[in-house]
Amino acid sequence: MAAVVGAMFWIGAARCAEPVRLLQIAVYDVEPYGSADPNGLFKGVSVDLWRRVAEDLHLNYRLVLVPRMDDVLQGLEHGQYDAAIGAITVTPERLVRVDFSYPAHRSGVAVAFLKGTGPMAALTSYGLVASTLGELIGLTLLLLVAMGVMMWFFERPRRNAPSKVASAVTSLHEGIYCAVVTMTTVGYGDKTPSTRIGRFIAVVWMMASLVLISLLSTTLVSQMTAAKVHEDRIARFADLEGIRLAAVADSSGAEYLDSQHVGYTKLPDLKQALAALAKGETDAVVNSVGALEYLISNRFQGVISMPRGLLQPAYMAFALPRGSALKHDLDRALVRITADPEWRAVEASYLGSTD
Repeated sequence: MAAVVGAMFWIGAARCAEPVRLLQIAVYDVEPYGSADPNGLFKGVSVDLWRRVAEDLHLNYRLVLVPRMDDVLQGLEHGQYDAAIGAITVTPERLVRVDFSYPAHRSGVAVAFLKGTGPMAALTSYGLVASTLGELIGLTLLLLVAMGVMMWFFERPRRNAPSKVASAVTSLHEGIYCAVVTMTTVGYGDKTPSTRIGRFIAVVWMMASLVLISLLSTTLVSQMTAAKVHEDRIARFADLEGIRLAAVADSSGAEYLDSQHVGYTKLPDLKQALAALAKGETDAVVNSVGALEYLISNRFQGVISMPRGLLQPAYMAFALPRGSALKHDLDRALVRITADPEWRAVEASYLGSTD
């Protein structure tokens, strides 16, 4: 009996001496959620949160930087990683492949546009607005030419009675010139009508010009104001129609565009996507809002506008292999930690206000 007890004691001691399994944790490489500096030190809001969770649960782990989302998901499916952290948005497409923990961060799909600043941007904006007034501008030019022709027709000197007035309208181009001067209210006086009919036409054209110029000016100003309001308002899905879009391959932005059956250019990472936007190679970038705001504020400020509003709200969470034994304990730890005001202050230092 003593031998049996002794054997059980040694077996138990041997089991207790077994090292705790080292968990392999994938870190999706997207700032400010997860990244590594040149010295290999991991940082980011998701990394910080994971360290708190791991300390709470006494987990032994090793962080592995993974640059592509599909590699993260495949690693979880094949058992290469025990969990994945970072800018991992919970989406229906990913729920088919992996499980997710209790939400770690609030997020959502947003869109970034090139910021319209500088003289060239102003001229471009002016040209785009002016192009929408084509009919009104065309009517004004047509009336301008018609009035010039009428002015010349009634003012031109007759063969048997040539004009003796130096300021008389003697040719077609002078008639159009007189009509332009009258419309713009410049009034140089170098060419003026001398006949009654010519002066009557000039008076009619003066009154019509006031209306036309006022209509053009007010319409142009209102259109440019509307364009500025459109630029500053919250982006909607309708704003993506007919423009060149870019998104990071396998990102939540790419999945959103796929679900909406919208064409776009796939790029390897968000830095390249925003660089393409800054160069004018694309018109907008669709991605998770936190990563967009971080990179724009740190690398593209003054060139790319900050996202305004969300195309689709979402949450980020820790990704897990399906049926993971870690899920229950992770959920309980995340509920405790993320509800702590101290953690919310830390999160805000990375992402800004989460209210």
